[in-house]
Amino acid sequence: MEENRLKASGFVIQPRLQFESIKDKMLYQHFIDDANYKEGNCKRGQLITSSISLSKKIGWTRGDIRGSIKRLTDAGYIKSEPYKKNKGLIITIENYDDFQKLENYSKKINQLENQQGNQQDNQQGDVQTPCESKEEDDLKNDNNQPINQQGNQLKNHTITAFINSINNINKTLKEYITEAPVKNKNLTSTDDTEIFVDFASRTNAIPSGVNRKLLVSYFDCVRLTRQTCAISANILVNFIEKLQKYSANQINYAIWNHIENHDDKKEQYTLGILRNTKEPEARRGLMKLKNSRGGQSFESNKASSGEYDYGF
Repeated sequence: MEENRLKASGFVIQPRLQFESIKDKMLYQHFIDDANYKEGNCKRGQLITSSISLSKKIGWTRGDIRGSIKRLTDAGYIKSEPYKKNKGLIITIENYDDFQKLENYSKKINQLENQQGNQQDNQQGDVQTPCESKEEDDLKNDNNQPINQQGNQLKNHTITAFINSINNINKTLKEYITEAPVKNKNLTSTDDTEIFVDFASRTNAIPSGVNRKLLVSYFDCVRLTRQTCAISANILVNFIEKLQKYSANQINYAIWNHIENHDDKKEQYTLGILRNTKEPEARRGLMKLKNSRGGQSFESNKASSGEYDYGF
C-alpha cells in the first residue's frame, strides 16, 4: 500500500494575493508552478512560454490568455517580455524569492498575532455594537430616498445593472443602450458580455441561428483587444446592426474564424471576413473548423434556411 501513495517531487509556495478574476488567479498559480526554482534555460522565478502553447495546454483562447497576462502585469504580479523575436514570452514572477521563503510567512504570522493581542481590549467595547453590511446600508439609503430620485441613482450604475432592471421588452436594443441613464456603458468581464448577449437576444437583435456561446466568446475576444480590457456596449450594438444582412452560417464562420486565427484583431477585421465570404464557403469553412478541433460529427438542422448545428 505504501508504494501506491503519491509522491511529490518537491513543493512550491503559492502566495495568497488578490486577483481581478478567477482566470487571472489560475494563470498566476500556473506560472508559479512552472517557474524555474533553479537557474537553467532562464533565471530563477522565470519561465518561457507562449500564448499558443498556453491556449493548447489550458484550453482558453489566446485573447483570454493575453488579457490575463496584461492584468497580471498591470497589477505588478509578473513581467512579460518577448522571447526570440516574438516567438514566445519570458514571464518573470515579481518577488518570487520572497514568496518562496517560509521564514517570511512566519514573521507575518507573529506580527498579526501581536497586533490582534494589542487590539483585543479596544475591540471589547465594540462587540455589542451591531455591524451592518454595505448592502444593508445601501438598502436603508434607497428606502429613505424619494422615488423621483431613481433616475439620478441609475446614472451611477453600470450598463449591466440597467439591463438587469428591465423586465418587459418594448424597444429595440439600440434604443435601450442609447437611452440608458447610466454613466458607464462599458463591458469589463465575461459575465458582462453574457448579460449583454442574452439581453440582445431578448430584443431579437441577434440574427436567428447565430450561436450564443460563440457570440459571447467573440465579444469577449474583441473586448480583450482593448488596452483597458473593456468595450462599450454601443460598439457592440453597432456591430450587431451590421450583421443583419448576413446569414447565420456566414456570421458563425466569421466570428469563429476570428476567435481561432485572428484573436488579436478588432471587430472591423471580422466585417472584412464577412464581406469576402459567401454562403457556400461559410458552410465549408465551418465544417473545416469543426474538423480541425477533433473531427466530431455534427447534426443537421432541418430548417429551410439550410443552417447547420456544427456542435458548438
